[in-house]
Amino acid sequence: MIIRSIVSVFSKTPIRTFVTLYAGVTLLGAIFLWLPFSQTNGDPLAFIDALFVSVSGVSTTGLSTVTVATRLNRFGQVILLFLIQFGGIGLIMLIGFFWLTTGKSITLNERKLIATDQNQIRTSQVVRLIRETLQILFVIELIMFVIIGFYLYANNYFDFGESFFQSFFLTISLTANAGFDITGDSLVRYANDYVFQLMAMFLMFIGAVGFWPLVEVKDFVQALIQRKPFKFSLFAKLLVSMHVILWVFGAFVIYAIEAGGALADYNWIQSIVTSLFMSLTTRNAGFSTLDVSTFSAPTLMLMTALMFIGSSPNSAGGGIRTSTLLLIIGALIAFSQNRKQIIVAKRAIKPATVYKSLLVFIVAIGLIIVSSFLIMVAEPYGFTEVIFEVTSAFGTTGLSLGITPFLTSFSKTVLIAVMFIGRIGIVALLLIFSTQEDTNRIRYPEIDMIVG
Repeated sequence: MIIRSIVSVFSKTPIRTFVTLYAGVTLLGAIFLWLPFSQTNGDPLAFIDALFVSVSGVSTTGLSTVTVATRLNRFGQVILLFLIQFGGIGLIMLIGFFWLTTGKSITLNERKLIATDQNQIRTSQVVRLIRETLQILFVIELIMFVIIGFYLYANNYFDFGESFFQSFFLTISLTANAGFDITGDSLVRYANDYVFQLMAMFLMFIGAVGFWPLVEVKDFVQALIQRKPFKFSLFAKLLVSMHVILWVFGAFVIYAIEAGGALADYNWIQSIVTSLFMSLTTRNAGFSTLDVSTFSAPTLMLMTALMFIGSSPNSAGGGIRTSTLLLIIGALIAFSQNRKQIIVAKRAIKPATVYKSLLVFIVAIGLIIVSSFLIMVAEPYGFTEVIFEVTSAFGTTGLSLGITPFLTSFSKTVLIAVMFIGRIGIVALLLIFSTQEDTNRIRYPEIDMIVG
């Protein structure tokens, strides 16, 4: 009876069930990584480090307190890879796919759970989203696994077996925007390999642009083959446009600032490719082709902002999401022009949606400030290092200035909480205590207040 009561508390709403499942998988992953059979001999892993890596894997962040290449054996690396795959595609989405393949009908509550996991407003198309997204991602991952495996072997990076294991790990980690590698140097060894970087950017873009645009591209290709008309949805066009604009803008600013700094010794082709790579990776991927600490303070500030914004909603990435930024900009423009409606692409946005985006922005800022304050009290590091690390954790990015392995258990716990919140999202965090009932039964008289 007591157990049933406890279970009902944690599964009373789809939001609570969603959070509880992610917490459960994270804890299970930590236990597996903590046990000796996942680790290299003679170097036991503390449970706080195992939990940190597990949360980082499920949230597809990539921050780590240990070097995965040397502290985890092959079995441990495969465990981490499963956590990354679950986190990137979405645990609930994979469960939904299992339901579909076994012929189970998906109930309304289960559709709501999947919609919560994938940041969907409506539940009407979640079944199609599950089926087609997983088909697309698995086909892309399989093709790129083979291509990258042969490419690494043909270019003498590794022997045949190691080339394909590296490809297996990297393909999933890149697509999930996880930032984990099993070489110990991220992608620095490929800094002069433009072909590899282009393949890596393709997978990072696929994972961060949003799953619905991928589904619509598939529909577009089918319509093209069948010679039928096709029109992309406004939602898909907005997501892709915002993603590309921020990517190109970030690359341009990085190139302009670092041409005489971190990129001074690079030729123009390498400078452009590196700028494009580093701009894209800040949007949740977390891989790097050079030491991030070599960038100047303005570039680190820009990268912090890009990590905070993050990727598209309904993708493998985190952050406040590009759609939130778009609505906030729309609200600022509407207020400055004294318009009551927020207009985006000649469509008026519901006030409740704009209100939600403002809440996400404010709570995210508050979370980063409070977390940074707590870490700066406990650690000897400066503002730039700490705010960069915390924002990287919230945006589930994984870029680091190198302080994470040296943090105390308290600061590691703070980052664990930030990464977990970054994965489940601010909205889910705020609605954990909701009972899905209208608690505003009493209407109070409205008043005005002086602001600004």
